[in-house]
Amino acid sequence: MKKINTLRSISGRGLGLMAKTGFHCPANGFWRPEDRSMDPVFVFEGSIMPAGRGGSTVWLLEDAVVGPPTHLLPAR
Repeated sequence: MKKINTLRSISGRGLGLMAKTGFHCPANGFWRPEDRSMDPVFVFEGSIMPAGRGGSTVWLLEDAVVGPPTHLLPAR
């Protein structure tokens, strides 16, 4: 099993979170490859970070999705 701890601060870029292809995503949000070769993609926290166009890549968090859901699920 891969390590979940893939966080590292990056000053002046995005929201300061990064993750590498093949590691667990540290936060819900839109992630963009470091080389900006693709549009941002939404990745759920705990999911495995995808490969970029060139294969393995470093992803930078562009826009985080935090807080309670905006819409409640219907009661069963």
